[in-house]
Amino acid sequence: MLWFILSLASAFLMATNAAFLKRFFSDLSPWEMGTIPFFYASPLCFATLLIMDAPPLLDGFFPAMAWVLPLSGLAFLLHFRAVYLSPLSLTMPFLGFTPVFVIVTGNMLLGEQINTTGTVGILLVVAGGYVLNLDSAKYGLLGPIRAIIREPGSALMLLVAALYGLTSVGGKMLILTSSALFGPMLMFALIGPMFAVILTIARKISLRTITRRPLLGMGAGVLLFLEILCHNLAISMIAAAYMVTIKRLAGIFSVLYGRYLFGDRDILFRLAGTLIMTAGAAIIVLLG
Repeated sequence: MLWFILSLASAFLMATNAAFLKRFFSDLSPWEMGTIPFFYASPLCFATLLIMDAPPLLDGFFPAMAWVLPLSGLAFLLHFRAVYLSPLSLTMPFLGFTPVFVIVTGNMLLGEQINTTGTVGILLVVAGGYVLNLDSAKYGLLGPIRAIIREPGSALMLLVAALYGLTSVGGKMLILTSSALFGPMLMFALIGPMFAVILTIARKISLRTITRRPLLGMGAGVLLFLEILCHNLAISMIAAAYMVTIKRLAGIFSVLYGRYLFGDRDILFRLAGTLIMTAGAAIIVLLG
């Protein structure tokens, strides 16, 4: 039962961090807002590495890290840019598409196949995306589909879900070639400095700006660190499919945050769509 609590905590922390950043850092650029949690979580990840026993690193660890690290960094930045651009209730639920993309990447990289049940899950996820924008149906049956394309955060989060479909497979490679905590902690320890250096050189962020509110920044960093910890501890206790299914509930938490913290409207359609997408994701990862 502890794995379920940790998985649910990971979903809650993911949604809470997105709401926290939107509430306190939406005045910054999306690049700066996306950098802050990783910048402040990095020292916590380094400290964890120092106090834990390093596992033997198997062949494939460093090649996997070489592509998972930059691709994860890109996905995280686009994730927070989507949150910056659009309401939480119209962005976070689209992470429910991640299992759909995992099926594709799993087939490409691991030779995994889907069955009829998995196809049903895919259709449910797509239907949930339609219901999410059902308030646009007054413009015709294709209204919700056009709304997904028209809403920049929703469209961007679909791209993020596709990237997570790749990085989740890569993350599994890191765990298999090290341990449940070492690989992820090393990756997140490196992402913070990587963001700071690259984006400062590219003049996308200012270090003065992201360190201007250190207490709030530390809050975002702690939320991210706890999410990393809960996520990977849960995976170490139970099959990843069960853990991922529970974490998809982050979309529902985000819909509730959007309604009660930011006054998002049409919440019934978005909550119903999120529930359908979550059901589809559950079918894909558990029965697909």
